[in-house]
Amino acid sequence: MSLTKTEQVLLLELSKYRVYKFTVTKFCKKLNINRGVFYTKYRNICDLFTSVLTLQTRRTLRSVDGETMDRMFYRMLQKIKENKIFYINLNRIAQDPPEFYRVLRKEYAKAIENYMRPRGPFSVHKVELVANGIYAIVFNWVVDECRNDIRDVYQSIHLLLVHIEQSIKKDD
Repeated sequence: MSLTKTEQVLLLELSKYRVYKFTVTKFCKKLNINRGVFYTKYRNICDLFTSVLTLQTRRTLRSVDGETMDRMFYRMLQKIKENKIFYINLNRIAQDPPEFYRVLRKEYAKAIENYMRPRGPFSVHKVELVANGIYAIVFNWVVDECRNDIRDVYQSIHLLLVHIEQSIKKDD
């Protein structure tokens, strides 16, 4: 999957080492655009980060050839682990973490719903609760600099996903 120029610049700039500040000016200089162009697309630097996180999450959580929901989320964890400096930096630099929560929780819920829809009826409320839980697990893992073993983090997410899959089996 090819990355957008925006993603390429952010990954290059925020994946090398710990960054404590990343400005619109620096981003525009790296992308070779003026600030006016930036502000026609984004409200601020956090909006840019949120946009990139949304795009990357959407790509990662697409079901591939009948894989399970567990496998989709494990792939997401692997991607975060492989690019942990990037995710740690985004989280540290962002001035609006609640925006990350709102957007990423929605993306997790959408991925679960897309997986569940062809399998039968499911509780949207339960999906939202599970998405909240997954977000909390992933957020805390990133804040803790991905120190916990990925298998332990995955197991926690798996325990949440089981509840959604069980609701389908009960309806059969």
